[in-house]
Amino acid sequence: MIMKKQPEISIIIPVYNGATHLRRCIDSVFACGFEDIEILLIDDGSTDGSSGIMEEYGRDHADIVHCFFHDNMGVARTRNKGIDLAQGKYILFLDQDDWFDRDYISTFYQAIENSGSDVVFGGYKRPDTNGHIASKRLLSGKGFYQYIAVTAWAKIHRAAFIRENGIGFFDNNIGEDVVFCMQEAAATKKISFIPYMGYNWYFNEKSVSEETHRGFRKEVGIIEWMVKTASLGFCGAGLKEYSLAKMAIYYLLHSGKGSTPDSFFGVYKTLFEWLAGHVPGFEKNHYLLFGLPGETIGVRLAVSIFITLHRMNLVKLFSKVYCWGGTEE
Repeated sequence: MIMKKQPEISIIIPVYNGATHLRRCIDSVFACGFEDIEILLIDDGSTDGSSGIMEEYGRDHADIVHCFFHDNMGVARTRNKGIDLAQGKYILFLDQDDWFDRDYISTFYQAIENSGSDVVFGGYKRPDTNGHIASKRLLSGKGFYQYIAVTAWAKIHRAAFIRENGIGFFDNNIGEDVVFCMQEAAATKKISFIPYMGYNWYFNEKSVSEETHRGFRKEVGIIEWMVKTASLGFCGAGLKEYSLAKMAIYYLLHSGKGSTPDSFFGVYKTLFEWLAGHVPGFEKNHYLLFGLPGETIGVRLAVSIFITLHRMNLVKLFSKVYCWGGTEE
């Protein structure tokens, strides 16, 4: 029997009702021209035409494309299944709406091979439906970028490192990527950065990530996320305080935009009372006030201003302005 050679790279693509853009996503992997790969298409209980598209690629590229199907269980568990199934030395994550630039795989492969890192970070672009680049993100490579770039994609990961350290996605409907990245940051110092933006994160207002987190919903487990994150290892108490408070502020500003002032203020009280009980004194954290090295100016300002409003007991007044016209109850 001829044993099949282990692929160098496994590309994990979770699929859920992604028929509209799935071909573009998969085709971008083939366009990279990197032959020593496997593509794992994992359907999470889609009800559209996704499964048919997957099966087509599986038939036409049976040596590379492997298709798996299960009932809906969420993107975190789907990605974790992908990690278990992956045969490659390295792992890349790709979401169904997104795509790679042509040099993406080779650039990351060379970077991790040459550096011997467990994880290599890059940047990303946000093209919209018309192809316009709505925004770009490229880290400076300085400071604590492993606590700033908290997505699993736009990176390459050493598979053995992930498995040996039990790193996985948090089975939650918010922050599953953050927990994964925080676990990686805690488990190794062999993390490197490349000044490269080859990942295209599609700016789709109708996507799950854009719609699910608009407005406060009871099913969004923000407290569960904070409890999980608080249990992880950090390089110091300051980074722990910063990461937890930043997530609370992000959730308030992102999901609270369409809420009512009373709803916004109620969620704020819940989150900040939790922070006060579990990370007392966090308001004085210098990263929250002056910014984490490597963080963008916009994020620094948003976090610093919100913490200042909190310290001055002005969040209730802020909610009346920020949530003016909100209708979510």
